Amino acid sequence: VDGWEDRVLLIASRAQLRISLQEYGETGNPDDLDRIQRILSDVTASVPSIAALAVYDDRATLLARVGLPADSLAEPLSPRFSPGASSDVQFLGAAVTDRGYPRVGYTTPLNLEGERVGYLLVVLNGARLLDLTDDHVGLGETGELMIVMPDPEGARTLHPVRHATGEGEPAASVLLSGPDDPATRVLADTVGRVWTDGGAVDYREKRVWAASRYLSKTGWGLVVKLDAEEETAVIHEFRDKMFALAMTLAGIGVFVAVILGFRFAMPIHSLAEVAERFGDGDLDARATVGREDEIGLLARTFNEMAEELQTRMVELHEFHKFFDVSLDLLCIAGTDGYFKRTNPAFEKALGWDQEKLLSRPFLDLVHPDDVKATENEIAKLAQGVPTISFVNRFRCADGTWKYLRWNSYPEPDTGLLYAIAREIEEPRDA
Repeated sequence: VDGWEDRVLLIASRAQLRISLQEYGETGNPDDLDRIQRILSDVTASVPSIAALAVYDDRATLLARVGLPADSLAEPLSPRFSPGASSDVQFLGAAVTDRGYPRVGYTTPLNLEGERVGYLLVVLNGARLLDLTDDHVGLGETGELMIVMPDPEGARTLHPVRHATGEGEPAASVLLSGPDDPATRVLADTVGRVWTDGGAVDYREKRVWAASRYLSKTGWGLVVKLDAEEETAVIHEFRDKMFALAMTLAGIGVFVAVILGFRFAMPIHSLAEVAERFGDGDLDARATVGREDEIGLLARTFNEMAEELQTRMVELHEFHKFFDVSLDLLCIAGTDGYFKRTNPAFEKALGWDQEKLLSRPFLDLVHPDDVKATENEIAKLAQGVPTISFVNRFRCADGTWKYLRWNSYPEPDTGLLYAIAREIEEPRDA
């Protein structure tokens, strides 16, 4: 519709047409009228979609026409002119010829330098409508696109319909008056709707599925419909095919599951057995790698992890051995003032067992004269500064005091202190 209006405005924009119309109105010169007639003929010849053109003066008197004879411009395509300076395109209506061809009429005023000089009537042949309604691609054996206009008895198609309306009768433009026809309903309701419940009946008295849309600019209705019987048959056929496909896929799935079970379950079971042996203490247990798929990758990853874990466990065993047999006093303490772990050399040197050493602040065992210096040293360790050769006195379980020389390394992120102490003789400057 917008394209038709643009075409009408394009014809009306011809300056020579408006100038000739103004000059004819002022002088009545027949040459100007001939020029108008030639312009209309040229436009009709060059634009195939135009069925007729007519020009009227500013008093709505017919001056020139090309195309349809005079009596074809009767209702509903008779021009209706309104006074005023509006230059809008006015839709007049549509009609269908005896041969079933749609005609669409428009009128628009012709203005020159702000003054009304006449009117232009354009009748389009509606060939584009026939192209649209003749295209049944995607609409099956029964579906069709219909464009309908109001009729005193209901609605009328602007084109021949797809199906014959009676035995031996060719398809033609038809009058639609059934109360359940989607074409009459869309014009009556002036809103679009969708019918998928079998409640719509078309001009053949067939129940149909339909969708409609109301075109407010022209007052037409657009309807797409398909026979309900054909659509339900398609649905049933699709359902049967999907069921057969589902059963086939289910059978394939069971077969594939069995094959994959043999292919993957047994290697995974073997890998689980190796992992259980490793967990029971067999650190030399390794998975057999004999494939290049995901199972093989899993086996190689397990072996790499087991190798790394075995190395760490050996290192941990060596650390425990070194920690326990060292003659120096080894400990892990915290900046909170408590021992976290001590080696047996502490009990041999000071007489306190590990439980008592860990259950009380170690400053309780530091000589009162050395507490302040020890606190300062802990503060520096908390800031990440290592301790080298720091000396203080620790109380033994028998009440005596022993001098210890400390070397400590802090770990600020955890607040832990790793320290080594050695018993020394009383310093000369003590």
